[in-house]
Amino acid sequence: MTTENMGTVDITYCEGWDPQARAAVAPISEAQARDRDASAEQYAVLLAAQGRPRALFQVDWGHGHLGLFLFDEYERRNKELEYRQLEPGRLHLMRYQEWRYASDADKEFPERGLRFTMTIAPDGRARQVLSDVNGSSHTWESVPVEHRTVAKAEFGAWTAYVDAQMLGLSGPITLAPAEEPVKGPASGMMSPWSAPLPLRPRHLEALFVPGSRLASGEGRVALITEPSHAGWLHLPTGSVIATDPFLLDDAVPFTITVAPGDYAVLIASMRWEGTDGEGETPAVMVRILDKPTAGWEPALLPGQDARLLGAGEFFGFGVDAGMGCFLDASGREELGRLVEELEDEYNEMDLLDSELRAPETGTNLIAYQSGLGDGSYPVWIGRDADGEVTAFVADMLILHDTDSLPPTVPSTAVYLPLTTSVTDDRREAPFTDPGATATWMTTRINHVIDGWAEHRRSSGFDVV
Repeated sequence: MTTENMGTVDITYCEGWDPQARAAVAPISEAQARDRDASAEQYAVLLAAQGRPRALFQVDWGHGHLGLFLFDEYERRNKELEYRQLEPGRLHLMRYQEWRYASDADKEFPERGLRFTMTIAPDGRARQVLSDVNGSSHTWESVPVEHRTVAKAEFGAWTAYVDAQMLGLSGPITLAPAEEPVKGPASGMMSPWSAPLPLRPRHLEALFVPGSRLASGEGRVALITEPSHAGWLHLPTGSVIATDPFLLDDAVPFTITVAPGDYAVLIASMRWEGTDGEGETPAVMVRILDKPTAGWEPALLPGQDARLLGAGEFFGFGVDAGMGCFLDASGREELGRLVEELEDEYNEMDLLDSELRAPETGTNLIAYQSGLGDGSYPVWIGRDADGEVTAFVADMLILHDTDSLPPTVPSTAVYLPLTTSVTDDRREAPFTDPGATATWMTTRINHVIDGWAEHRRSSGFDVV
């Protein structure tokens, strides 16, 4: 093979990658891929050289996502760079992962072998996790801006994100024009991937409608009963806090506020069909407007950005005492002192399903049992068709993964994205050199591995 051919990289536009068949799934034409790119629909791009895959792009501008996988010589994906668009024309490297396989025969992403994950915040602070079957190491690093930011390149300019070094090639590379696909998919799979989306709300309305039935994967059916009215939440400032009542010192109000006033708090109730006893608390609502909810969005604290959440992740309030509560931010300090007094004089469970009022400010908190107990729980904000806030709902996630059964009324509310897709904001050049970033990452990984190995040696463990 000539040196010139060594640098030729073939492009295949497709639905994705089939690791079993080691082939592109359902190739599409370049024109189709370009149309999808312009309309913010997902597609994939496979780069191959010398008869084997080198890189796989997964593009979904509708969710601000650009994923990049690199392959090893055994056609296994061994590196992943996950970018998110946080501002026009610029992509942020949110997550970097690398797998170092224990043997040449290992399949993709095995349980054994080393796995390195770096999760990077927009300010450059990054958490590093190195793990194998024997445990894990957690460290922190600061990532320079030139290694966490890249321009959003023009369609087809894939070398803005990868260079010859990253593709395992020497010298300059040339992208060969994509060939027209042969009719029919390369395998039986269709759309084998999706952008890593955060947790979405489910069944929120049904949790407060008596008679709704939700089937769990364990063969049980939850019957929603009449919600209980827990009282009126006094919100003199309209700044809402959701927290464990015994963690008020660190509680912060959500960024979305409502008009000051008194609002009903409803505690959803349920029982498992075939039993007489009540079930867990599935959700709690602060009802702001008695209007239908047209859409739901996550309730966020200052500094939180839902675009940085991974698949199934959410921002939630922590629970350590088996209880949650709602209150106005203005009553945090006084109510915190009252809770401490209650904890000293009585059993903390006396606060359950009750109201605690601060005599000086008139603010109150309404506490409730937090589903299955300690953990982290999301709060969703409902909006009507005009965008007005209808409710805050603390979701205990007990029935999140269930399927609705008759006579449950299907929800018509949609998930409200916090960002809109942008496709006409390309830049001509990257903000950084992709090869330099790859080299920097390799140096960091080797440093973490060496440090972990030394720690294990000093602790008396065998190091392989």
